[in-house]
Amino acid sequence: MRLVDTTFLIDLLKQAPGVDAKALLLQEEGELFTTEINVYEVFYGVYAGDDVADDLEIVRRLIDAFTVLPLARRASLKAAEIAGVLHKRGQNIGDSDILTAGIALANGISTIVTRNIRHFERVPGLTVESY
Repeated sequence: MRLVDTTFLIDLLKQAPGVDAKALLLQEEGELFTTEINVYEVFYGVYAGDDVADDLEIVRRLIDAFTVLPLARRASLKAAEIAGVLHKRGQNIGDSDILTAGIALANGISTIVTRNIRHFERVPGLTVESY
């Protein structure tokens, strides 16, 4: 199982090079996962943009293709653990990425698909896959 990060969702929307091939591969492998944190980040981008009405519908359709994992207690505790470990190492990566990693790991997902390799490779137990 793999979880896709905000960068992957944005690249799908922008039809960035390489993302379509990766999306097809992920679809062939089964269920597609993302998190409520990533949903928030993508919709934030829509509301901060100029063409809100059209973009909302496009993003809703995209998100509907994924199983969206919630920020539940187990994930919050895992994220807090990650944050503490990274803080001790002086490797803070930002709350959204920590919460995303916590949700993934708490749900048994150890691979994240992202362009944000630099942040996620710091998370113990998480494998980073780019495209």
